[in-house]
Amino acid sequence: MEEIEQHWLYALSAPMAALNGASLTSPRYFEAEGDLDLKKWWGINNRRELLDMLRMADTGHAEKLNDAYWQYPRRQPSQWQALLDELGPRERANYEFAARTYADCGFGGTRAWDLGRMGYLLRAGVFENLITEPESLWLHSRLALRARHFYNSWDTYIAGYMFGKSLWNCSSHDDDVYPYRIDRQGAEHWNRCIIMNMLKRGKALFASLPWDLPLDYPPRPDSLEEGTWS
Repeated sequence: MEEIEQHWLYALSAPMAALNGASLTSPRYFEAEGDLDLKKWWGINNRRELLDMLRMADTGHAEKLNDAYWQYPRRQPSQWQALLDELGPRERANYEFAARTYADCGFGGTRAWDLGRMGYLLRAGVFENLITEPESLWLHSRLALRARHFYNSWDTYIAGYMFGKSLWNCSSHDDDVYPYRIDRQGAEHWNRCIIMNMLKRGKALFASLPWDLPLDYPPRPDSLEEGTWS
């Protein structure tokens, strides 16, 4: 792949890199040295566990809101209200959140949160010598196919990532305070850091990476085990 195409793939995890002071486009996440501890933060001890974790691209946190983002544009206001009235407090808060954010991220919803984090794991896996760069590129291409299906621009993708992170930030709160915590995520310190760093470090980069940039996806490496997520 051309370098610009590789940068496009690695940019899928740019919001996480912006948070951690890492490179937005390096295949190793960090240009030089960095502090990654996949065992501590992810429970990943080896290559097999890393490859298994990639299934979260399809079955991660976004699953809880996929139906909300699918239903919202397809129901009349009265039908949507009737649906909300049937839900418990926490689920209703999620559906109302989807309604408020749909205009910014579209039906992809918060899937970008899972896709971006899996992109991070691939780059971290290269850094930790658990996978090779060709393996990472091919697996990144699987993430790209999903990202382009669910989103139509970097703006909607990054919005989906930020909305997913906001919900994750609140996931440990009890049902009675959960809706209020969600409403305050726009002022949350680390969310603001991501946005400011993306504006500062990523503006020129994303201007050079059109969302519809043609990508010549690499072939699947023979070194990847059978049954690996794709």
